[in-house]
Amino acid sequence: MELSNIERLLEKYFEGETTISEEKELKVYFTRETVPSHLERYKDLFQYFSEESTITATKGLEFGASRKSRYTWIGIAASIALIAGVFLTKTPQPEPVDTFENPEIALQETKKILNMVSQYMNEGKQGLVYLHEFENTKNKFIK
Repeated sequence: MELSNIERLLEKYFEGETTISEEKELKVYFTRETVPSHLERYKDLFQYFSEESTITATKGLEFGASRKSRYTWIGIAASIALIAGVFLTKTPQPEPVDTFENPEIALQETKKILNMVSQYMNEGKQGLVYLHEFENTKNKFIK
């Protein structure tokens, strides 16, 4: 077989344009003992393809049907568990309970708490006095 023919077939092979018969020619050529030195790098590739083509499967092939059905059942079971969990874990809201029997005592306690909140708010407001003084001083210099 001519060397130029092999080089042309190699170009077609790497472009993906060879026929099966042309690929067989390449396999036969590269499984020979003597191959030109500039084509030596392709020899291992085609020998590998030749060796691998003789291997037959020893184990039967299973298609993914059993695995798919298993995942389907797991998904269904998870959905049912989620729905059951949502409906079964609802806790009833407790009814509000009055803490004071006497409304006068409740009014006094409310006033005491509101007075305490007012004191805390006034403490925070005291720091704003300095801000007001700063604003007045700034306005004097800007005018």
